[in-house]
Amino acid sequence: MPMLKKVKKLIKTPSLFFKDYLNKKYPIHLNEIKCPQEEEQIIISYDEKLERTFKNNAPIDIVFTWVNSDDLIWTDKYNHFKRSGNKELGRYATDSARFENHDELYYSLQSVHKFLPWVRNIFIVTDNQIPSWLEKFKSKKIIIIDHTEIIPSKFLPTFNSHVIEAFLHNIPEISENFIYFNDDVFVARPLEASHFFKNNGHASLFVSSKNLSQMVERGILTPTLSASLLSSALIEETFNTKPDNPLVHTYVPLRKSDYLDVWKLYKDEIESFLVNKFRTDSDLNLATFLVPWFSYYKGNSILQRDICYYFNIRSRSANSFYKALRKAKNDNHRPHSFCANDFNSINAPIESYQDTLKKELDNYYETEK
Repeated sequence: MPMLKKVKKLIKTPSLFFKDYLNKKYPIHLNEIKCPQEEEQIIISYDEKLERTFKNNAPIDIVFTWVNSDDLIWTDKYNHFKRSGNKELGRYATDSARFENHDELYYSLQSVHKFLPWVRNIFIVTDNQIPSWLEKFKSKKIIIIDHTEIIPSKFLPTFNSHVIEAFLHNIPEISENFIYFNDDVFVARPLEASHFFKNNGHASLFVSSKNLSQMVERGILTPTLSASLLSSALIEETFNTKPDNPLVHTYVPLRKSDYLDVWKLYKDEIESFLVNKFRTDSDLNLATFLVPWFSYYKGNSILQRDICYYFNIRSRSANSFYKALRKAKNDNHRPHSFCANDFNSINAPIESYQDTLKKELDNYYETEK
């Protein structure tokens, strides 16, 4: 009987038959945990039931790091240190795409306000900058933190995200549990606090299916990968086990106490790279690898799934992700999050990629800037 149905389907709607056949044989993966697109909502629905059952009411803050590349004072400072800085820079360390502002922070804040209303404070860490549109939010939750408030002056100015991330725990009055955001990460649906932190105090560890050693074998070498490999080696020395998976390119739940423990244990290794004005291959990435994996092996975090769509806004493949997000919104089958990343400026981007990004974000969050 099932075979007969398939034959009828092939005869009546051959395009649909072959589409379903190919989707089953070669399932579409838009996320970094290799979950087939057709199974995403099954996972999300099941996990949300558990998260609603075991609610977490502890205070949770959010931290953004942000730079406005259109600021002439910042640009002059950046160009000065770029000319006179360390010659052993990591790949793409001074690429304009790393600092280019597409107003992502505006939309990322919109996503937090819309889908994470339970957040206590939202800290924006900057180099003496304030977003021009900030007053539009009219929110007492948003607090600007200057680099000078958390980073010792001997390491400033810095244009190295790894250095900035090493000091997030120094933010005044930050909660024990906080979530780190890059400004190109967006919450895509309403999420419980327990998606990030369980009510027993454990943080969520959103692990990607990617593999560090396989990236090295393929010849992929970036400061982020190097920092992850060096951080992994430190973890191995301490726990006699070596994490080989990066985290999903999304928000990162972190615990202040784990940050303090990491600094205490690896103080010399951390301080050795803090003088690097730009990212190098000798950095450590505390926020996105060392602290989360340290927390996991200390028994302070647990594996958790996050369906995140990760794509390059300059690539032609971005249109496929935008289409998927529009459909997910219309069908009410949204992922947990998405990351609209600006990889590098070397390859020719698709036409009007910045305008397209803003148009799609306006549509997704129904905003009028």
